[in-house]
Amino acid sequence: MAGTQEENHELFGDELMSESLLDHLPDISDETKRKWPRDLAALVDMYNATLRRMNYSEEEAQKIAYTLLIELATYCGGRYIYLPKNDALKKAIRDVDLYRDWRDRGMTSEVLAKKYDISLQHAYRVIAEQRKYHIKKIQPDLF
Repeated sequence: MAGTQEENHELFGDELMSESLLDHLPDISDETKRKWPRDLAALVDMYNATLRRMNYSEEEAQKIAYTLLIELATYCGGRYIYLPKNDALKKAIRDVDLYRDWRDRGMTSEVLAKKYDISLQHAYRVIAEQRKYHIKKIQPDLF
């Protein structure tokens, strides 16, 4: 027996709300969108353009862009968040990749230093930092 939408909303949380919102986002007028904060509108445009470059159709790109916007608003709505600059983000991604190469593929520090064009000492430091982070993730402090 199917429940009411309110009962379903209680069972499934914000999923139904997100789907309903997603269905209506394409109908929001350009005039209304112009009232959005500039960064919000730019974020939707950036998502859309990136997805189009990845060969998604206009319809798919728009749906995914709005879905990402909804997820971001659901998670971060009403608060300011810090996004690192491109270089800092690339470094963080490099460090994760380096650690995975060491942990999962058994690459030596010497090979990693050459692969990622860093000093041997830096490779050791990245491994130690990432290892500490991953251990803390699975085994939090007891104090």
